[in-house]
Amino acid sequence: MAAASPDRLHILGIRHHGPGSARAVLAALDAADPAVVLIEGPPDADELISFAASPAMVPPIALLVHAQDDASNASFFPFAVFSPEWQAIRWALAKQRPVRFIDLPASHRLAERAKAAKPESDEGKATPEDANAAAQQQPETTDPELAQIRRDPLAYLATLAGYDDSESWWNAIVEQGTHGPEIFAALEAAIAALRETIDPLPYQPADEAQRELRREAHMRLEIAAALSAQDGTVAVICGAWHVPALRKKVALKDDRALLKGLAQVKVTATWVPWTETRLAASSGYGAGVISPGWYAHLWQGLQQGQAALDATGFTTRWQARVAELLRRNGRPASTASVIEASRLAITLAALRDVALPGLAEMREASLATLCEGETAPFRLIEQQLIIGQRVGKIDDSVPQMPLAADLARWQRKLKLKPEALDTDIALDLRSEAGLAKSQLLHRLALIQVPWGRLQGSGQSRGTFRENWRLRWEPEFSVRLVEALVHGTTVAQAAGNAAVTHAQTATSLNAVAGLVRGCLEAGLSEAAETTIALLQQRSAATSDVADLTEAVPPLAEILRYGTARALPTEALRLLVTSLVEAICAGLVYACRNLQADVAADLRGRLARLDVAIGLIEDRGLRDGWSRALLHVAADAAAHPLVKGLAGRLLYDQGIVSPEQTALALSRALSHSVPILEAGDWLDGFLGQSGQVLLHDQMLRRIIDGWLAAIDDEAFNNLLPVMRRAFASFDRNERRRLLDELARQRPLAVASTSDASPLQPLAALSASAAGFDAALPLLLTILGADRPIKEANR
Repeated sequence: MAAASPDRLHILGIRHHGPGSARAVLAALDAADPAVVLIEGPPDADELISFAASPAMVPPIALLVHAQDDASNASFFPFAVFSPEWQAIRWALAKQRPVRFIDLPASHRLAERAKAAKPESDEGKATPEDANAAAQQQPETTDPELAQIRRDPLAYLATLAGYDDSESWWNAIVEQGTHGPEIFAALEAAIAALRETIDPLPYQPADEAQRELRREAHMRLEIAAALSAQDGTVAVICGAWHVPALRKKVALKDDRALLKGLAQVKVTATWVPWTETRLAASSGYGAGVISPGWYAHLWQGLQQGQAALDATGFTTRWQARVAELLRRNGRPASTASVIEASRLAITLAALRDVALPGLAEMREASLATLCEGETAPFRLIEQQLIIGQRVGKIDDSVPQMPLAADLARWQRKLKLKPEALDTDIALDLRSEAGLAKSQLLHRLALIQVPWGRLQGSGQSRGTFRENWRLRWEPEFSVRLVEALVHGTTVAQAAGNAAVTHAQTATSLNAVAGLVRGCLEAGLSEAAETTIALLQQRSAATSDVADLTEAVPPLAEILRYGTARALPTEALRLLVTSLVEAICAGLVYACRNLQADVAADLRGRLARLDVAIGLIEDRGLRDGWSRALLHVAADAAAHPLVKGLAGRLLYDQGIVSPEQTALALSRALSHSVPILEAGDWLDGFLGQSGQVLLHDQMLRRIIDGWLAAIDDEAFNNLLPVMRRAFASFDRNERRRLLDELARQRPLAVASTSDASPLQPLAALSASAAGFDAALPLLLTILGADRPIKEANR
């Protein structure tokens, strides 16, 4: 049987992250002086435990265990400086005592996860008989109170103690209390009573319940082996919930039978940096705590070596940190306010009969005094102090994956510190350091590690600057593992990943984006390869729409000028060939289109026009203009695209205002179906109403066309008109109304000989007509209020 003398076995049930728990564990270890220390954790990482003794290992850090054949199948095991397991490891290493992990190996858990991710075969699918048998094993009815206990046993204990939530109760009793090792016996008794009430575990999914039973069986076997291997005492540090199960007397053969035949995969383990943000429960971490930053401050106070914390010093140091943070962010925070906040927190603690101000008292004191009751600055305190922004550090001697090690070298060389908060940096690409930092961030983006994201003007054309926002996430460690298939250095992995993705990309736009990424990342060989791939793909395709999306990213990268070493000639030749291919097939690509396809093509052509303007090549511009002229004159082209072609030609000065007015008149004439006319107008107006604001002639033509159509046709056309004007911003709509109001129509003798260039007065009968039509005009434009009488 897995039994032992109580004097030899010390099971310390803890919360996985808590300063009071950590202090109590250290006190219990000093008192018991065990010969071996066993810790709830993955045995797959036992060889890495010794590195925890290095002073260069700065929590928060985590053990990363992943399947060798699938890096995305991974698990993290985080440690904070106030984690009881971390302090127990450090204690054992300092005392030169054996220490190892005893939880169910991660190789089994990851194998189970991999199996669950695969589509079920017919052999593995559950039958109706299996489902009925499983249903019969579950209780017919569930007690809501028992179900609540199982979901959150600490919350139930907190309720019995008169607390509103488990966090406040646990902090008051364990993390901020002045207890000694005796706390473990009290917690064990409480948890044992709860487990006697609700075990077996009927309120869990069957797979989760089975996994818990296997974990506890494995830990019992490891404890039994440790007790048999030597005569000294054995200390076990584990979650408080497991303590009664580990005390339970179970035959060794029964535990072994429960673990027999478990699937497993080959795994690799290493230490990786973690963040306080990811230690927080708000990040989704199941064992997370509400306030990692506050717990770090509490642990620092507990490390003073006193029997009880000095409430005044402890409270003042926290409020001083709050004041310093506020000052850094432009908020006044005087020393007098710090003193007042400290006094208020201590007073609140006394009124609530707690020995030390907790987070609730600190919050209320900071909000009332240093923040003057304003919640906005207090959100900053919560994010940076209460939750925290620290990122851990790993000793250089830790065997890291080669890609992670290479990134660490670049981070040190370029002085780019990974942080868990948003950090904005501006890079001058003309400097060697600025260019190197930009290339590193672009290379990481190619391997799906978006440590930095370009911001706004950072992508402005023709400049030598980039603005980045940096934020390090622990998950990037897994991305680095996944990218190892492409290479062992950041540059090698980024180049190979870009080429691989270019070979499998389904669109020319994706390949062009990879070409741009390689050029921005300074990967010349990969850039040449992806350019060649883009040339091959573009030569083999007849899809003009696909070709149009390949040009803009290449045109933009050409605007970096001499800030980057670019294969300028090869790039220009590629862009030229792409544009020429587009021009040759454009008129055919615009014919016989469905409405949604035409709308998509219109957007692509508008972006292409901007890109061609960036290239500043007269030959390309002339060829593009000729292609637009063919589209504008083609009877089979979709009206949306024809309208866009007319607008682009007008903006470029290729056609005169008189010619454009004539084209408008023909496109909006009575012989053209109403919906086609509306599509043409939508394509012509595009994303801006500026052309109507500044060109009175065009405004008259459109106004005249609207005035001439009958009521039924107008009602049918109204949705199209609303769509055409929907892209105008509020100011454009208001100014357009003002322009129409200033030209209040005057009565004329006749409109029978109206021409496309006839004044607006000839298209209406009287000023009263304008007033009557104004509400409808507001509806068309989507304005939310009438123009002022003074403007009319």
